[in-house]
Amino acid sequence: MRKTLVVVESPAKAKTIKKYLGARFEVIASKGHVKDLPKKLGVDIENGFQETYEVVPGKEKVLQELKQAASGVDEVLLATDPDREGEAIAWHLAEELKPAHKTTKRVEFHEITKKGVEYGVSHPRELDKNLYDAQRARRVLDRIVGYDVSALVWSKLAFGLSAGRVQSVALRLIVDREREIEAFVPEEYWNCGASLAPGGGAQTFFARLVARDGEKLAVKNADEAARVRTDLDGAEFSVATIAKTERKRHPPAPYTTSKLQQDAVNRLGFGAKRTMQIAQGLYEGIDLGKDGGPVGLITYMRTDSVRLSPDAVNAARDFISERYGRQWVPAQPNVYKSRKSAQEAHEAIRPTSLELTPDTIRRHLKDDQLKLYKLIWDRFIASQMNPAVYDQTSVDIEAKAATNQYGLRASGRVLRFSGWLEAYGRGESTKAGSLAGEGDGDDDKKNERDAKDAVAEDGEAILPDLAERQPLRLLVPPGTITEQKFTQPAPRYTEASLVRELEERGIGRPSTYAEIISKVQARDYVEKMDGTRFQPTLLGKFVVDGLVRSELDFMDPAFTSKMEEELDEVEAGKEDRTTLLKRFYKRFRAQLDASKKGKRWNPDPEPTDEKCELCGGTMLKRWSKRGWFLGCDKYPQCENTRNLGADGLPTQARETDIACDKCGKPMAVRSGRFGEFLSCTGYPACKNPRPIPLGVKCPKCGGDLIEIRSKKRGSRAFYGCSNYANESIKCDFKLWQKPIPEPCPDCGAPFLVFGGTRTKPAIACANKECGYKRPVGEAAPSGGAKPDLGLASAPSVVG
Repeated sequence: MRKTLVVVESPAKAKTIKKYLGARFEVIASKGHVKDLPKKLGVDIENGFQETYEVVPGKEKVLQELKQAASGVDEVLLATDPDREGEAIAWHLAEELKPAHKTTKRVEFHEITKKGVEYGVSHPRELDKNLYDAQRARRVLDRIVGYDVSALVWSKLAFGLSAGRVQSVALRLIVDREREIEAFVPEEYWNCGASLAPGGGAQTFFARLVARDGEKLAVKNADEAARVRTDLDGAEFSVATIAKTERKRHPPAPYTTSKLQQDAVNRLGFGAKRTMQIAQGLYEGIDLGKDGGPVGLITYMRTDSVRLSPDAVNAARDFISERYGRQWVPAQPNVYKSRKSAQEAHEAIRPTSLELTPDTIRRHLKDDQLKLYKLIWDRFIASQMNPAVYDQTSVDIEAKAATNQYGLRASGRVLRFSGWLEAYGRGESTKAGSLAGEGDGDDDKKNERDAKDAVAEDGEAILPDLAERQPLRLLVPPGTITEQKFTQPAPRYTEASLVRELEERGIGRPSTYAEIISKVQARDYVEKMDGTRFQPTLLGKFVVDGLVRSELDFMDPAFTSKMEEELDEVEAGKEDRTTLLKRFYKRFRAQLDASKKGKRWNPDPEPTDEKCELCGGTMLKRWSKRGWFLGCDKYPQCENTRNLGADGLPTQARETDIACDKCGKPMAVRSGRFGEFLSCTGYPACKNPRPIPLGVKCPKCGGDLIEIRSKKRGSRAFYGCSNYANESIKCDFKLWQKPIPEPCPDCGAPFLVFGGTRTKPAIACANKECGYKRPVGEAAPSGGAKPDLGLASAPSVVG
């Protein structure tokens, strides 16, 4: 009997595939790449950019097992992932495993199901040189840029820093957005409107001000808003015109990689890297407790196509008809158009079998797997359903005041047919924001709530039955509403919005988005504000500014996008790999050599008014890759330094009543790179730093609870006992929620904690059995005392 060896990338995939192929096949995992470039450059630029590949450290045993297995079979099938990188891995494997007398072929599995595996095995092909040459070209480009530009950054800024071809462009996008925010000048404007009701009706609605005396009106200041309010308070309101139309909301396309990553961030709170790790597991196979082992639940998850196979579309239509009814199935299947730059190598991401509904396999999936699988499932089903249908109503209202005539407008829609929203997306719409009402008393608050509650689930007001020329009454309170607003800058990027920006600009490809995001975060170039939005560090800004001033082409997003198109040309066989690299390198080398001239990128030292405590010299404000600090101008004779805060400003130390546990002198609050801390006022004779106590005693040993944060950027802070480092105690008490020095009013627990969710923060009892909770911002019950941390009433400068 002929024997065949199938080589895949992961052990999980190997286990799933083995059950479909039977005894004639042996399935072994390479566990990813078996060969790669060495740590040194590894590219012979003068000899056609020839690479020197080496066996990946630690893969020697795996490679030996593969060679041994290949020696005992008649055929080797290379079934690595069906993309450029997978083709490159297969090329390396072929070089190592293909004896002269053996047949070595390439197969692709676009879904790890019996049908998908059998189809792949029965359709072997030769290795695609164009495909792996495109990956080779990308790898060499990244190595050359990373190797040479990192050396440039070392010489111009600080040793040990790094830069990458695509990651540096992503960092530039983050820095450019931050600069937009810093330069943004808010402009004042006022939202004005009125809460109205039909003459004898109880249903209220809100109408926004849009015009005065037939001209469009934009209220820009408080004086104008007051005039409008006075006029509308005394105006007579009536319906001018009513327009009713039918609107349809069409379903979204099935998921591509970037759209899945964006929705996983926005809807599930998953980062791009985490999303792809979970999706990889769903693709490779999950053990569902059935005979035969794991089952692949989704198609290949690195794709920029929205194409679906006819079989998948027909299965979806049958499922929709059975689950929801024939009226939810469109007359013709929905077809979606991919982006112009899409490679169309794979289908969209979809479930492999509609028999495996999220509910039926729930108990076999981890929580994260179930959430992502359901997201993919719902999106796929929704993509083949009919549009949602609304009745849209727009009402123009006249307000006749003593001196002017104002125009207001109210709009609303009512969902008449749920369509695809039945399966996916009912919670997507953002509710229309209502203006805050004014007034006092319970009746006032009820009227205000009624005005705000006149909002449909889908985001717009539900209007009462109205007729043209019908008089309306002003509901008091809240009556006329004027609300001051200011224009806002573009928001900082989240992982979702950065992926979207990269995709729209053509930077990177589906297989690279998660890696780009991961590398941007791994360096000290960005931080996450509130755990979600990217803000560049000063170090990140210096790196980007220096690279941009150096006029290196790859820092231009348009150039990087064009390079992706050229790599696509290599894959298509329309561009030679070496020709592309030569063209890039000639210009890159000239730009790099020119950029080595000139001054360093870091700021020059600045004198300050502070004197050195050790020698009396002048302390200079300096910068290093670890942040701002003060250093003596007598360096290197005097090595006295002192960290500054993140803003680089020398701050006044605030003396406290807390005594130094080493010398007994008072401690003072100082600012450093990682926030505020306690420092002994006896510095420099006593260099004793301590975390600031939070005013809450440890329930385990009675020590002070403090914030504990790793020096690694981006790490999550937690709250523990100050005795965690005490050799004789080593208290291990830990909290993830910040403790608040306030006793619980319900159960008397000694402290509360910040809890709730990101959108609905709350203060809760530390005792989980108690259940006490109140929204952040709501006043504490009377009698709750705040502890005194011993801060002196007036700050004092401490040496």
